[in-house]
Amino acid sequence: MTRRQTTAKTTNDSRALLLAVLAALLPAAAWSQQGGQQLPNYVGQYTGRWSADCANNSAAALQVREDSLIAESGKRRVVTREPQTVHSLFGNSPPPAGFDVALVGETDKAGALTFLVYRSPRGQYVTLDADKPLAGQLGPEMMKLRYWRCNGAARALPPPPEPAAKVPPPPTGSPAALARGPAMQKAWRTALGTRETEPWLVRREGPAPEPKWVTVDGTRYLLHAFCKPHDCYDNNAIALYDQGSGRIYGLVQRNGGNRLLGSPPAALAPQLDKLWREQWRSKSN
Repeated sequence: MTRRQTTAKTTNDSRALLLAVLAALLPAAAWSQQGGQQLPNYVGQYTGRWSADCANNSAAALQVREDSLIAESGKRRVVTREPQTVHSLFGNSPPPAGFDVALVGETDKAGALTFLVYRSPRGQYVTLDADKPLAGQLGPEMMKLRYWRCNGAARALPPPPEPAAKVPPPPTGSPAALARGPAMQKAWRTALGTRETEPWLVRREGPAPEPKWVTVDGTRYLLHAFCKPHDCYDNNAIALYDQGSGRIYGLVQRNGGNRLLGSPPAALAPQLDKLWREQWRSKSN
């Protein structure tokens, strides 16, 4: 075998190996990050025509197919491939009222087109979201319309069940050790803000009950309460530390005024106040 033949064979072998690796990796896009489980795809529940005016065949319209999403109006037309249903589009923020699911399809180069499915007393409808190149192709008028489901009784379909959430592992470690540890101290300093310099508050070093685990609305937190030396009644604080997420929420009283730390969810704020009163306004205190 000549050197040229050997080089050609090596090149062909390398291409074959690359193609094999790509073929093995492509299906992974449909797999979730939650334990390697493939999440169910509910695109089939939304197939059909959606239009800004179902009675007008020339109105801007969408098509949902199991293998593609299509948006078209006059000469404007965008086609995406392999649409997937996505429930967690808004991350940790609550979804807008009436939101069902997002249908997301990709193009080769212009990015992603998303059909956001909502339900209302009138029926199901879609609004559009798209990467900038696709939004430019469709134009601002198409992007701001509502597209109603046109296939009659299908409007009454119930929303698909959301994938089961992965349950985080239970917290571990000694409460006292975790309260003194660098992770909780860093989280507390971040919640408190860099402008705060009062030592007892920054270092959590004043008189304190023993740290302990508490469960609030199904989440287990490390509760650490502490106060300013010789002035506990008017200058004190509690901190709730979620070891799994690294988040911390707190309530600080200073000179008789209270403030919340860490932007706690609305449902958690009353619980913080209750825990604070148990620590610093009970009869034993």
